[in-house]
Amino acid sequence: MRFLFLLLMLALWPAGGADAQDVPPLPQTEVVILGVDHSAQLINRRQQPGAVRAFVDAIGPAAICIERAPDRFARNDHYEFTYEIQDLLVPLARERGLPLCPFDWLPSAEDSALGLGIADLEAVPLLRREAGFQGFLTFPDPRSRTHGLFFADAPEEGARHRAFYADYPDRAARDFPRRLFLYRTFMQARRIAAAARAYPGQRMLVVVGVMHKADIEQILAGDPAIRIVQPSAIAAEPDAAAMARFTRTEDLAAIATFNLLGTGWRDSHLDRAWMAEVVSELERRSPGAESALLAARLAEREGARPSAMLARYLAIARRADAGHFTWMGVKDRSRIDSFFDPFGNLPVADRALLEAARIHIDLGERSKAMAIRRRLAASLGSDFKRLQFDGYWARYVERAAFRRVT
Repeated sequence: MRFLFLLLMLALWPAGGADAQDVPPLPQTEVVILGVDHSAQLINRRQQPGAVRAFVDAIGPAAICIERAPDRFARNDHYEFTYEIQDLLVPLARERGLPLCPFDWLPSAEDSALGLGIADLEAVPLLRREAGFQGFLTFPDPRSRTHGLFFADAPEEGARHRAFYADYPDRAARDFPRRLFLYRTFMQARRIAAAARAYPGQRMLVVVGVMHKADIEQILAGDPAIRIVQPSAIAAEPDAAAMARFTRTEDLAAIATFNLLGTGWRDSHLDRAWMAEVVSELERRSPGAESALLAARLAEREGARPSAMLARYLAIARRADAGHFTWMGVKDRSRIDSFFDPFGNLPVADRALLEAARIHIDLGERSKAMAIRRRLAASLGSDFKRLQFDGYWARYVERAAFRRVT
């Protein structure tokens, strides 16, 4: 024990002895932490992909730090729901030759099993829940659709999350999730600090889930090698012209697909005016079955007659080839779903048929819907996908609560 204590003291002792005072310190690394709602770039016009790219362009970072553990990142393995990482920041950094610094931390399977009773926190059940943990990604807070790009900089936002950090449950035995969150955030901060050492006198961008931002900044605040700078202090929120300059066709496809094909289609807070703009521009840039299907879903959302929609969906199915959507959000191709869409891995033609089947049921033409169901199930190629298809069909095609939108 005395030997271990000596090792610890040596590790903490200032390096270099008395002569270290004569060595000038390196310039500080400017660390800019952008707090985000994961994937909110797809539902919020102020945070859309073009806004994120415009912001990165405006601040010119020397490196970008992303929320993924280094070992997972090395395998090109990302969380399903971090659209801002794998679909925005990673491609952008590689285009511009910017280093990427993964900084997340995950517990071991053994620790996770002991603390939560779940060995693999990223394992997906056969059928996802409708929302929440192991469920489809939803945005129940309407502010998620209207917050500005720098919403996490606001003092009240930081105070809200600091309250969570100190919110002890009545029973300490139930405190593992909070304690794990705080430990994870501490380790994130240490990895960010280590990455910052490589960029003295330069600017490093960190993009992280908003709940982590305040605690990371508190941990890094005492590091003499780091200077924390708020995003809103060095850049203006991108305006419509700036966002348009940095918007790509695949962005439009992703935004429309997430909002019009996913479970958020029925969300009363859907930005319908923005969706109309996005779909119109997508049809202009990329005419075809995919954009036609997305336009049809929007028309149905706006109240088009079921009989007219049925004809429209069937016509799209006939003209579409076997291709998939431009962006699907599908991580595991052995599944039929994505993190937001029960049928996300269906090709465009098959998805159009599925929508036609849903309309057939609304019109009381059940036998025609069942014929489509059999055709689609036969094309899936695995019993696993067919089991998922049957479960999601019952939940999202048969059930009126999920078919109709008001």
